[in-house]
Amino acid sequence: MSPNVPKTPTRPIRVDLTDWGVFGEAANAMDSDRSAALRAFMDWYIHKPGSKAPTRPNKAVVEAAREAHREKEAAKQAKEEQA
Repeated sequence: MSPNVPKTPTRPIRVDLTDWGVFGEAANAMDSDRSAALRAFMDWYIHKPGSKAPTRPNKAVVEAAREAHREKEAAKQAKEEQA
């Protein structure tokens, strides 16, 4: 088996692209990633033994994530306009 083969299958989910971007930035600010944050929430939500409610970032972290996402999207848009 290739080392790049995931242990679990991926699952599609419909999410607003801006929310997805801000969520990713916020997860990164919490030294995590989207997948880990979603798995922690799901474990807690379904009362998986040993799970705890995931730590929610404070509002300042989320606002900084929102601004970082805006900046990245603006830079991406500018680059596309130059092409």
